[in-house]
Amino acid sequence: MISKNGISVVVITYNEEKKIERCLRSLSSWTDEIVVVDSFSTDRTVDLCRKYGARVYQHAWPNDYSLQRNRAISYAQNDWVLSLDADEVVTKSLRDEILALLANGPEADAYGIPRQEFFSGRWLASDHFSPQYKVIFYRKSLGTWEYALHERFITRGTTKYLNSPILHDGIGDFQIFIHKINAASSLEAERDVKNDHKKFNMIRLFSKPVERFYGRFIRHHGYKDGIHGLFLACAVALTYFLREFKIYEMNYVAKKQNEEWNKRYREMAVDSDIDRDSMQN
Repeated sequence: MISKNGISVVVITYNEEKKIERCLRSLSSWTDEIVVVDSFSTDRTVDLCRKYGARVYQHAWPNDYSLQRNRAISYAQNDWVLSLDADEVVTKSLRDEILALLANGPEADAYGIPRQEFFSGRWLASDHFSPQYKVIFYRKSLGTWEYALHERFITRGTTKYLNSPILHDGIGDFQIFIHKINAASSLEAERDVKNDHKKFNMIRLFSKPVERFYGRFIRHHGYKDGIHGLFLACAVALTYFLREFKIYEMNYVAKKQNEEWNKRYREMAVDSDIDRDSMQN
């Protein structure tokens, strides 16, 4: 439905059948439309989205969060957009705050919303996560999503912040988070090499992880979350450690591995074609 202060919700998904219903139930009764851009899920995600009246469009995952989010908002009929992930849930207080904001006339063009983070059975309390503001409610006509990873909505208008939170169940558990940081370090290393032309740096290999661990665990009080906070600080430090090694691999190892393998192979391996050529010569 198109209206002056109508709200379009956009969600990007891939195999989210375990969490998507919680997200959509928190939206369907008070928003004007729900738009889902799905990366060809192989589970029941698409069927569940349609159950709650969402319009579903499918696009292959482009390895770029901003590109997929911009695709999603291009389908939104209203100018005011709320961008969510499938693992996020709108609280009652946030719903009421947004509706009151639009009824009284918005004072800004984009709004940061705090997230309460849930990780492996615990609500996180460190300064990094509580509150963690994300600009996810905005006029789409005045901005765009930027950056392939750790994406942000960049508005040409003004930004203010709301008080009420969304609930976020996106980190998963310890094992899932390890898989996430491995994928994230690969994406960031590719971006470093492609866009910034970075080379492997031994000093950065050690200094960045230490800096990030200190930031998460000490400066942002990650110790408030006990073992959970220690794990997250170590995992973030590991992300930067892996990132640097992957830069090294892309710069040097990948360029030499075929050459070095073929040289040793021809010298030492049993290969009837190579042996026959050698004997004939």
